[in-house]
Amino acid sequence: MTFLNLSMLQAQPDGFALGDFWSLTQQAGPLRWPIFFVLAVGLVQVFVKLYELTRDRRVSGELRKTDFASMSLDDITRVVARQEESMLSTLQSTMVNVFQTRPGEGQLHDEISNFVSFQQDQFGVFRRRMEFLSDTAGALGLMGTVWGMFTVFFQGTAQQDVILRGMGIALITTLLGLVVSIILNFSATELSTFFDKRLEQVSRKSDELRFRLMELVPEPAPVVVAAPAAAPAPAPVATPAPAPPKPEPTRRSEPAPKEAPSWRYVELANGKRSGEAGSDTKLELVVRSADGTPAAKVPVVVAVAGTAGALADGQRSLRSQSGGDGKVAVACVLPEKAGAFALDVSLPEQPGPATRIEVGVEPAEASRVVPEGNNQAAVAGMRLPVPIGVQVTDRFSNPIAGLQVAFAVTEGAGKLGSGSKEHTVVTDGNGFARTPYVLASEAGQNRVKATLAGSKRSVDFVAFGTEV
Repeated sequence: MTFLNLSMLQAQPDGFALGDFWSLTQQAGPLRWPIFFVLAVGLVQVFVKLYELTRDRRVSGELRKTDFASMSLDDITRVVARQEESMLSTLQSTMVNVFQTRPGEGQLHDEISNFVSFQQDQFGVFRRRMEFLSDTAGALGLMGTVWGMFTVFFQGTAQQDVILRGMGIALITTLLGLVVSIILNFSATELSTFFDKRLEQVSRKSDELRFRLMELVPEPAPVVVAAPAAAPAPAPVATPAPAPPKPEPTRRSEPAPKEAPSWRYVELANGKRSGEAGSDTKLELVVRSADGTPAAKVPVVVAVAGTAGALADGQRSLRSQSGGDGKVAVACVLPEKAGAFALDVSLPEQPGPATRIEVGVEPAEASRVVPEGNNQAAVAGMRLPVPIGVQVTDRFSNPIAGLQVAFAVTEGAGKLGSGSKEHTVVTDGNGFARTPYVLASEAGQNRVKATLAGSKRSVDFVAFGTEV
C-alpha cells in the first residue's frame, strides 16, 4: 500500500496539485461531466424551491402579523381579499368563503387539514426528485469505479501507469459521486425542514382565524312567548246618551317598507358540461338577478370540490367579480380519471349555500390497445378456452366505450365468433371488445389481427392447434 501511494504521487502529471480540486476531478475523465450535470440540475431545483418558499413567507407578512382577535367578519374579509397569493392567503381565503356559506367548526378544521395534506403531497414531488438525483450521482460514481477496474483488467498487463490510471478513475469518480450525493441530500433535508416549519406557521395562523370565526357565529335569538292578557270584567249595561260626532283623526303616512336586496344565482353561461380527462378547459359562469337579468360587479368565490382536478396554476380557489355582462371566466384543469369535476360557487355578499357546478370528465383520445387471451392452445378444430379480445383506453387508463374493433384471421383457416374470418365488435362500458375463436382443423399456428377502427393501432394474436 505504501508503494502504491508513493507511485501515485510520482505518477502525477505535470501541473497537477493535490490541492487543486478541479485538477483532481480531471482524473475522472469524461465520466465527471454526467456527475456535474446531476449536481447542476439538483442545485437548480433547490434554488427554485428556496425562492418559492422565501417569497411565500415574504408576501404573507401582513397576514402573519394580523391580530384576528378583535376584528369583525367584514374586516377579516377585506384584509384577506387584498393579499398577494401565498399558502397562507389561499388557505384563509378558502376558510372565509366556507364560513360565509357553511358556518361550522368541522368544515373549517377539514379545510385546514386538507390544505396541509395537499401541500405536503406537492412538496413530496420535490423530495422524490432530489432522492432520484442523489441516487443517480451515487450510481454514476459506482459506474466510474466499475469502468476504472475494467480498464485495469482489460489491458491484461502489470504496467504501473496502466494500473494507476484505472485506479485513479475508479477512486475519483466514486469520490465525486459521493460528494454530489451528500450535497444534494443535505440541501433537500434543509429545505424539507424549512418547508415543514413554514407549513406549521400557516396551520397555526389559520387556527387563530378559525377560533375567531367561530366566535363570530351569530347565536339564535330566543323566542319570547307573551302571556295571555286577562279578560276585562263586563261593564253594566246602560243606554248611552248620543254623543256629538267627533272629527276624523288625521292619518299619519306610514313609512314605505325597505326594499329587500335582490336575490342572485349562478349558472353556466356557455353550457359546457363535459371535457376530456386531463385537459385544460374554460368555463364561463354568469351571475343573474332573481328576474334572470345579468348582475354586474358581483363578488364571486370559486372553489374546487373534492381533490380531483384544479383551477389554473394548480389553485384550489379564486376570488373574482362578474363583468358588465354578469360573466366570470374560470380556467380549469380536469382530472385525469373519467367521471365528474365539481366547483362550489358562492356569492360572499349573499347568504346561503354555494352553488354546485358539475362538469363531466370523458376519456381522452384512445391511445392504448391491450390484448387479452393471447398465446392460447387447444385441440385443432376446437374453440379456444378464453375468447380473444382487447381493451381500449386513453393515456390515463380510462376505458373507452363505443369504439369499433375489427378482428381478421391472418393465418390459418380458423373462424371468429361470427363464423367467418372477419368480425367487428364494439367496445363495452369497460373498453373491452371480445370474440370467440375456433381453431383451424389442421394442427399448427393460427393468427388473428385486431385493429381499432379509424386508427393504425392494432395487436396480433397467436393461437396453436394441437393434434388429438
